[in-house]
Amino acid sequence: MRSKSYLFLLLVLGLGIISGIFYKQTKYNFGLDVRGGVALTYEMVLTPEERKKAEEIRNRLIPILMARAAGSLAVAEPSIVPKGTDQIVIELPGATDVEKARQTIGSSAKIQFYWAKNVVGPQASARPYTAQDDKDPKNPTVNFRRTYGGNGEEIKYLGPDGKPNPAYADVIKGWQKILEGQDLDHAVMQSAGSGYQPEMIFSGTGAQKMGEWSRRYQGKEENIAAVLDGRVISLAHVQGDTILRDEAIINGTFPDAYVRNLVDLLNAGALPVDLKVLSSQRVEATIGMQALDKMVTAGVIAFGAISIFMLAYYAFPGLVAIIALALYVLFTLTVLKLANATFSLAGIAGFILSVGMAVDANILVFERFKEEMKRGKSLQTAIDLGFRRALPAIIDSNACTVLTSLVLAYLGTGPVKGFATTLIIGVVISLFTAVTVTRSLLVFVTNSGIADNVKLYAADRNWFKRFEERADTEPVEVVNKPARYFWLSAISIAVCLPFVFLGGLKPNVEFRGGYELQYKIGSKTMSADSVRSGLEKIGLRGANVKFGGEGADRVAMVTAPAEGQLVDKTPEQAQSIVGTAIGFSAADFGGNSFVGPAIQGETIRNAIIGVVLSSLLIVVYLALRFGFAIGGFVQGLRFGGSAIGALVHDVLFVVGFSAVVGFLNGWEISALFITSILTVIGFSVHDTIVIFDRIRENLRRPKPGDDLAHLMNRSITQSFARSLNTSMTVVLTLFIMLFAGTTTPDLKLFCATMLAGIISGTYSSIYNASPILYLWDRSIGRRKGEGETLLGKARGEAAKQRVITTQTVAPIADVPNPTQPPAGRSYGQVRRRANEPKKKPGHIEIEDDL
Repeated sequence: MRSKSYLFLLLVLGLGIISGIFYKQTKYNFGLDVRGGVALTYEMVLTPEERKKAEEIRNRLIPILMARAAGSLAVAEPSIVPKGTDQIVIELPGATDVEKARQTIGSSAKIQFYWAKNVVGPQASARPYTAQDDKDPKNPTVNFRRTYGGNGEEIKYLGPDGKPNPAYADVIKGWQKILEGQDLDHAVMQSAGSGYQPEMIFSGTGAQKMGEWSRRYQGKEENIAAVLDGRVISLAHVQGDTILRDEAIINGTFPDAYVRNLVDLLNAGALPVDLKVLSSQRVEATIGMQALDKMVTAGVIAFGAISIFMLAYYAFPGLVAIIALALYVLFTLTVLKLANATFSLAGIAGFILSVGMAVDANILVFERFKEEMKRGKSLQTAIDLGFRRALPAIIDSNACTVLTSLVLAYLGTGPVKGFATTLIIGVVISLFTAVTVTRSLLVFVTNSGIADNVKLYAADRNWFKRFEERADTEPVEVVNKPARYFWLSAISIAVCLPFVFLGGLKPNVEFRGGYELQYKIGSKTMSADSVRSGLEKIGLRGANVKFGGEGADRVAMVTAPAEGQLVDKTPEQAQSIVGTAIGFSAADFGGNSFVGPAIQGETIRNAIIGVVLSSLLIVVYLALRFGFAIGGFVQGLRFGGSAIGALVHDVLFVVGFSAVVGFLNGWEISALFITSILTVIGFSVHDTIVIFDRIRENLRRPKPGDDLAHLMNRSITQSFARSLNTSMTVVLTLFIMLFAGTTTPDLKLFCATMLAGIISGTYSSIYNASPILYLWDRSIGRRKGEGETLLGKARGEAAKQRVITTQTVAPIADVPNPTQPPAGRSYGQVRRRANEPKKKPGHIEIEDDL
C-alpha cells in the first residue's frame, strides 16, 4: 500500500511539473469581449438543391473566409466556426471597422466581365444608357444616365433608401456575360502613375472566352465592363483592333489599399454561395481588460476564502483539499490553453465558479469520513469508507452538471459555449484531483505516520452536531410537515413574480433584436431617465439603458429596436442617430451590435429547448441511477420527478429575482441569463442528489419500526452539514465575483442569478424535493398498497437477497467434514475464517454493506 502511494505521488508530482511547463509555454486565447474586435454571423443563402449538400458547401466556404480575414483584413488569429446547418460565426480579434469587415467577408468576390451592349460607345451612340464614373478612387462605381426613354435621370448603384437600386440591376440584365470568377487564374497589382491598378490574369478557359469575344467584335470598340457583387467597378471600350486574351486591367488610378484589398479578395476565391448578415458586433477592448483584471482578483480572493474555510472546518484534510484544489487550477488552465479554448469573460467566470464547485467532492468525502470515525472505525478504515460511500453522490451530481453543460455547449455559441466547455473540462479534472489525488495523499500521510494523529482530522467539528447526534431518534421533521415549506416557497415566488409583469425582465438585443450601442461616459453625469427622454424626442420608445465599467471607462449601453429612424440602418448609422439625440459626439462612440430577426428567434427557441432538454435528461438519469437500486426505472422516476418539482421552484424564483434586479438596475437578460438558469438546474440537482443518496442508502438498511417519513427525516438530518457546506463554497465564490469581480451588467446579472439560484436550490433540495418524493410515494401506497412504496420495494429486495443467501449457504453446511464446527455456526463461516489469510501490516478491513 505504501509503495503504491509513493508511486502515485510521484506520478502526480510529474503531472504537476509537466503541466507547469506547458502552462508557461502556451499563451491564453482571450475572447473578443476581453481583447476587442468584430464578430459577424452569416447565413448561407441556399437553393433547395444546394441545401442537400450544405455541409460540403460550407466546408468549401470556410477556407475562403479564413483567407479573406487573414489577407484583406490582416487579422492575426481569426476564428471561423460553423453553427447549425447553414450559419457561420466569424470573430476578428483587433478589428475595428465593422463595415469594412462586412464588405470584405460578405462579398461574393465573383468578378464578372460583360459586354455592355446597351451603353453608348465610340461607334454606337443610339443606346439607352450612358456610363458615368463617380470618381471615388476608394470605392469606384460606374453609374448610368438614361440617354432616351426617360427624363435623363441618373441611375446609381444605391437607391435613396441606401439599398441596391433595382433600376441599376436592370441595366446589367441587358448585358451579355463574357466570363466570370472561375475563369480567373489570379490577380496582381501594378503601378499606374501616382496609384495602382488591378490586373486580372485569366485561366486557359477564360483566355479562350475573352479571345473569342474580342475577335467577334474586333474593330467595333465595344464596351467591356467588370462587375463585382452587382456593382460595376469599371467600364471601358476596347481600343481599335485590340484582341484581348489572357489578361485585363481595370482602368483608372486607385489607392494602394483599395487595389490590395480587391486583389486579395479575388485571389482568396469567389464564394460558392451568397451570404446574409444575421448579426454584427464591434467590441471595445477597454471594458474587457478592466473586467478581466477584476475577475482575476476575485478569483484569487475566492481561492483564499475557500482555503480558509476548508482549513478552519476540516483541519488537516482541508489542507490536503487545498493542495488538490491548487493542482486542479493548474491542470485545468493547462488543458484549456493546450486545447486553444477561448477565455471569454463568461468562460473565465465559469472557471472561477468551477473552483468553488471542485471542492464539493472533498466536502462529501470528509463528512462521510467523520461519520465513520464517530462509529469507532480506525483512521485508515474511515478514510477508505469515506471515499467509497461518498463516490455515488459525487458521480451522480457531477453527471447532472455535465448533462446541462452539454446542452449549453450544443445550443450555445461564443461565450456560452466557452462557459459550458470550461465547466465540463473542470468537472472531469476535479473528479481526478478531488477524489484520486486527495485519497492518495491522505492514505500516504496516514500509512507513513506523518499525520496519523486523530486530532488532526477534527472529526467532532460540525455545524449541526446536536441535530445529527439525535438523527436516529429525534430527526428534524420535514417531509411529514410539508405545508409550511411549500407555503414559504410560494410566498418567495409570489413576492418576485409581479416584477416580471412590471417590465423587470428586460430582453437584451439577442432576445428582442435591433441594436445595442455603447457610449463612453467618463466623468459625465448621466441617468437612465435622461437618456430615455432624449430617445423619446426622436420617436424611439421602449429603449433600455444600462451602465457598465468603472471610473474613466464607464459606458452607457442603449438597447433599441430597429424601428422609426433606425429602420434598415447599419449599426454605425444607428449609433450616430442615437448618439446625437442623447448628447454624444463621434469621439464618445464605443462598441455596437446588431441582431436580426433570425438570431432573435433562434435565441428564444434555444432557451426553451435548453431548459426542457436539461430537465428531461436529469429525470432519465436519476430514474436510472436511483431506480435500479430500488425496484426499477418506474420507481426511479419518483426521484427524478421530485427533483424536477424542486427545480420548478428554483427556476420560477430565479426568473422572479432577475425581474426584481432588472427592474431596479435596468439589467437585461441575455444568453448568459439562460446559461445561469441551466447551471442552477444542474447545481440544484447536485444538492438534491446528496439528500436522495442518503435516502437510498438508508432504504437499503432500514431500522426496525422505520416508516418512510422517519427514514427520510433521518436522512435529511444526517445530510445537513454536507448539503450546506457544498453550497457554501459556491455561494462564497459567487458573492465575491458579484461584488468584486464584475463590471459589465450581463456578468453582474449572471452572478446575481446564480447566487439566488444556488441559495434557492439548497433550500428546495431539503424542503421541497424530499417532501414531494414523500407525498408521491404515500399516494402510491394508498392506491396500490404498501408493497409498491419505496420502503416496501426496499424490504422486498432485502428479502430476496436473504433468500438467495440462504439457498447459497445451506448446501455447503450439509457437506460432511471431519472438522465439524461447534453448534450454532455454519460450515461456510468456519471455512472462510479457517482459510482467511494472515493480515498484513496496514491492512484495512472494509464493510461490504452499502
